[in-house]
Amino acid sequence: MSAKEKDSKHPEGLPPPPAEITIHELEEGEKPPKSTKFVATWVLIAVAAGIAVYLLPTPEGLSDRGHKFLALLVTIVILWTSEAISIGITAIAVGAGLILFGIQPLAKAWQSYAHPAVVFVFTIIMLGVIISQTTLPNRILGWVLRVGGRKPLKLSFTLCMASTFLSAWTHDAAITIILMFSILPMFLKMGLTPAKSNNLTKHFLLMIPLGAACGGGGTFIGSGRSPAAAEMFFAATGYQIGFTEYAIYQMLPSMIYGLGTWIAVTLVFPPKIKELPEAIVAEKLPPLTSKEKGLSIAIVIALILWILSDLTKVHVSVVGAGFIIAVMLFGLVSWKKCLAEFPWNPMMVFGAGFALGIAMLDTGAGKWIAEQIFPIFEGAPWPVVSFGVGWISSIITSFMANAAATALIVPVVVPMADMAGIPTFPIAMTVPLATTFVLLVIGCPPTLIAYGLGYFTQVEAFKVFFVRTIICLLMASLVQAVWWPIAGMPGNLDMMQTPAKLTTLGVELISK
Repeated sequence: MSAKEKDSKHPEGLPPPPAEITIHELEEGEKPPKSTKFVATWVLIAVAAGIAVYLLPTPEGLSDRGHKFLALLVTIVILWTSEAISIGITAIAVGAGLILFGIQPLAKAWQSYAHPAVVFVFTIIMLGVIISQTTLPNRILGWVLRVGGRKPLKLSFTLCMASTFLSAWTHDAAITIILMFSILPMFLKMGLTPAKSNNLTKHFLLMIPLGAACGGGGTFIGSGRSPAAAEMFFAATGYQIGFTEYAIYQMLPSMIYGLGTWIAVTLVFPPKIKELPEAIVAEKLPPLTSKEKGLSIAIVIALILWILSDLTKVHVSVVGAGFIIAVMLFGLVSWKKCLAEFPWNPMMVFGAGFALGIAMLDTGAGKWIAEQIFPIFEGAPWPVVSFGVGWISSIITSFMANAAATALIVPVVVPMADMAGIPTFPIAMTVPLATTFVLLVIGCPPTLIAYGLGYFTQVEAFKVFFVRTIICLLMASLVQAVWWPIAGMPGNLDMMQTPAKLTTLGVELISK
């Protein structure tokens, strides 16, 4: 029997587990190198597309910097989606391109790679690398299997809704790391590496981060886009949205989005096996070592401090750095091994995504794009406008951090809704929820972290993202039209700031 035939029958059996596999090896996988012809073809296509966009006449209302930015953006998106070259190398090209073409000053282009949000993502990914050196993921997996069972769909539904709910009260990236690295031992026991990825691995490793992203918009704690939306709306209307009020409006839609996410992932990547092998739950682990107990305590403390960061005013990146320092100081894991196993590609791409997002704000390209599209919905009922705003939010947030996208979009949609006589509050509250629906893996930390493991391609992810956006926005229009009036959400509020002042506030908010 050929190796290919063995691989095709592999999910039904349980081959011997592979030798120890590091996170670094998971990221790289065993994929054959791309041919020189393939790489050259796609690089030429990307560059030609960027030049073609730049040669078009600069549209009215768009600055020359904004025009050059859009040309560079087209080139980068094609390189990222085609994966002709490493996404990390393309990420470096983003900073160089912003400087070379005069889109951003030297310092500002590279500063984005060390943005506080990027540093926080570094600490979150390092958390996953750290726990992967212990038996903690296997223990969490055992608990998950006892709750969710061995049937893949029931297990994935349990994980999806749990990740959605938990991420609203901690942070979507943290929950992604904990649950994703807990499920990896199951794949390794089944011999499923990135090179042997199938529907089962893609199903779980897309569902967990997407479920977590849904919950991130449920409260002020889950992600930066929620407080960003509240701050921008306060600047527009003078209406301060409190923590509890925000959660009442947004938590239920977030959970519904979690359900929509599970449906979308199941439609695109349904698991081919009906039940997981019994052997994966048969492992009996020894008691926790003293170092594992210490690490567990450190993780709990870090999670508590992340939750309380709004009260303590200690930035989440500082908490993450403190966690790493404490772990290394007490020798709970090997720092040398952590550096060797750390997946650097996702880090570089997230930094590049932030650089693109800030450039989109600074050059006015994002505002120009929004202003071309939003007038299409003028005069439509607010649920229809909400659906349209959701799509625009999804597209824009695919190229920038969702907090940045929220700060960009809210100052545009609130004045437009007000002038069109559409309730401003529902439209504004649509944005932090809709920026969950990224169409590219660079759009939010959870999807980028999952992509870094190498089990799925960007094209495969896009199929899920697109179906998920359609399903969830349709569900959102219905849920918001019913739930928000029941919850007592107000409609129009008097405007207190001009759109220009709001846009300036958005830039300042992202720069913090």
